[in-house]
Amino acid sequence: MMAEEIKRKCTICRKHEVKFKDYRFIDSCGLQGKTYVCEWCRDLNDVAVSDIIREGLDPKVFYEESEVE
Repeated sequence: MMAEEIKRKCTICRKHEVKFKDYRFIDSCGLQGKTYVCEWCRDLNDVAVSDIIREGLDPKVFYEESEVE
């Protein structure tokens, strides 16, 4: 019997599946180095990442509607 594949959620938003390994150092959010992030959180700046963590936002709100579809 094969073990089920465990899908990890993004360290930042906890909403989408991990696609990349990233490095973030944001003391106020508890990010200290290696993080596993989704495709949506990967390219966001530290201010946006802080907002996502603090307010529980979906990272897609930081993109144009045409980019999300």
